[in-house]
Amino acid sequence: LKPSTKGGSISNKSICSGAAMMANWGNCRICSENPFTVLFGWKQPEKKCAATERKCKPSKRNEKDFKPRSEEEVKEAVAKWSEYVHARARDFFAGTQQLEEVLAQLAKGTDKDCDPVAGSETQCVYWYGDVTKDECQAAIRMVKPGEMQESVTYVNRVLAFMFATDESFEKLMALPKEPFRMNCGDQLCVHLAHISLATC
Repeated sequence: LKPSTKGGSISNKSICSGAAMMANWGNCRICSENPFTVLFGWKQPEKKCAATERKCKPSKRNEKDFKPRSEEEVKEAVAKWSEYVHARARDFFAGTQQLEEVLAQLAKGTDKDCDPVAGSETQCVYWYGDVTKDECQAAIRMVKPGEMQESVTYVNRVLAFMFATDESFEKLMALPKEPFRMNCGDQLCVHLAHISLATC
């Protein structure tokens, strides 16, 4: 996947915005079920393909190699990535604060020398934040708009929602509501460019 162009001002004709999802619940193909489930996979699907049934596939990530960002570096990453955020994400999150909080979590969970949004496609960007217990998938805690409590979802789904082009996003939304497969074969990689559009 490629990030949307800087500024995130592309009109999204084929996908409802977050506000439209809530206002027009059930009026479009994607909005016909809980939008949080569709977008982020809040709950596990009933059926899983053979690839996702395997528990904790080995990852090349080495926690000893992790170099966390300083608070200043987190702010710099948030400012940089904000330029690539798609309009659908800006519409979905309630104001810039909530959006920046999610971006800050992405910055804190990845190495300071790696960029999951605009970095080199030849390099994996490993996740050092939360990981799901059963499947070893990169996970992130975030508060759904309109709620107070945190929920856990998959990092690669959040990345796709926030940065993918309209064309790629529509294809991804047709896939099962589970973590997206990574082209590099490492599910703890969270590089946007490594997210696969293929099914299992």
